[in-house]
Amino acid sequence: MKENAEKPNIVLISGVSGSGKSSALKIFEDKGFFCVDNMPMLLLPKFFELGLSARLKNILFVIDIREKSFLNEFENYIKFLRNMPSFFKFIFFDARDEILIRRYSETRRKHPISEGNILTALKKERQLLFDAKLNADIVVDTSDIKIHDLEGILTTRLKGLAAYSASFSVKIISFGFKYGLPLEADTVFDARFLPNPFFIPPLKDFTGMSRKIAKYMLSFSETDKFIEYIRNFLIFTLPLYKEENKSYFTVGVGCTGGVHRSVFVVEELKKRLGNVSEEYDISYFHRDMKK
Repeated sequence: MKENAEKPNIVLISGVSGSGKSSALKIFEDKGFFCVDNMPMLLLPKFFELGLSARLKNILFVIDIREKSFLNEFENYIKFLRNMPSFFKFIFFDARDEILIRRYSETRRKHPISEGNILTALKKERQLLFDAKLNADIVVDTSDIKIHDLEGILTTRLKGLAAYSASFSVKIISFGFKYGLPLEADTVFDARFLPNPFFIPPLKDFTGMSRKIAKYMLSFSETDKFIEYIRNFLIFTLPLYKEENKSYFTVGVGCTGGVHRSVFVVEELKKRLGNVSEEYDISYFHRDMKK
C-alpha cells in the first residue's frame, strides 16, 4: 500500500458510448486527478513523459470509439500502460442496450458511429470494443446505477488507489455579509447576533485574530456556546459527508464586515478542532478581513 502511494496513479476509462464515462471523469476531477478526454493515442508516450517529469501523481484519460487508433493498437497501448512505473487500473463502462437507447433519446446526442439506427451502431461498437472489455481490470455496468451512487461504487472497486479513496477536504471561511455570501459554501453560520467589537473604540481597529478581540468576545457566554455548537456540528456531520463520497465541504461563518466576529470564530474553531483538522484536511481562510 505504501509502495503504491509513492507511485503515480494512472486510470484508463473506456466503454460503450452513453455508459457514464463523462460522469466518471467529473468524479475523478473532483478527486484531484489530471483528466484528459479523447486523447490521440499517438501522443500517449509523450504525454506520460511530460506528465511524470511534471510530477503529476494522479492521471486519468478517457479513450473510446472516437479514437480509432486505440482500437488498432489496443494491445500495444495496454502493454505500455501496464509497464509504466505506476499504479494502473483500466475501467470499462457498459450498460444494457435499452438503457443506452433511452439515454440517447433523452439527451439527443449523436452516436460516434454514424449509423441510421442507434441499435445497429451500439452493436457495431460492442464488437469493436470486445477485446478492450476483456482486458479491463474493472467492468462497471451502469444500467441500474444512479449518478449519485456511481462515486460510491468506484470507491469500493478502487480500494488500494489511495489518492482516489482518501480525498476529502474541508474549508472554513470567515466573510462579511455586506460583501455577499461565499458562493462555494455548503453551510453558513451567522455570527451577527454576537456583540460587535467594531462599536468599542479601543477594539475597532483590531481584527478577530487579535488577543484583545478574543478576550472581549469570550467574555460573553453566548460566544463560547456558539463556537461549541459549530464544533459539535462539524464533528457529527463531517464523517457522514465523507461517507456520502463528497470530495469537499465548505463552511462559511459570517458577520457584518468579516473583520471581527467571524474571523475570531474561525480562529477559535481552528484551535478547538485540533486533530479533526488533520483527519479531514481542514483549511481556514479569512475572505474579507483586509477589505
